Amino acid sequence: MSVYEKRFILPELQLVDERELEEDREYLMEMYPARAKLIMVMVEDTCDKLEYEGSPMFAAYPDKETILGMAREIYNKVSYNNTDDNLKHLIEVMLLNEFYVRRNRYKRRRKFF
Repeated sequence: MSVYEKRFILPELQLVDERELEEDREYLMEMYPARAKLIMVMVEDTCDKLEYEGSPMFAAYPDKETILGMAREIYNKVSYNNTDDNLKHLIEVMLLNEFYVRRNRYKRRRKFF
C-alpha cells in the first residue's frame, strides 16, 4: 500500500489494538535498569491514584507545580542523597511520560463512549 493510499484509510480502520501497544510498552520497560524499574513502579502507583474524572492528570493544561510536587515525593522515597539533580530530572521525565501515555489512552477511550 502506498503512502498516498494510507492517507485515505477510514479512521475506524486505523484502530490499533490497545492491548498490543501495552504489551509492547511493558516489554520495552522490562529493559529498564533496576533503579528505573523501581521508580516506574512508584510513578505508576502515583498515576493510578489520579485516574478519575476531573483528575489533574486529565486537565487540559496540567499544573506544573502539582506535577513537580508528585515527582519530589517520589524522589524523596528513592534518593540516596538529596543532591542528585539527574535523578530528579529522570523522575520528572518518567512521570510526564506516564501522564502522556494515560492522557492519550483516556482520550482514545472517550471517543468510543
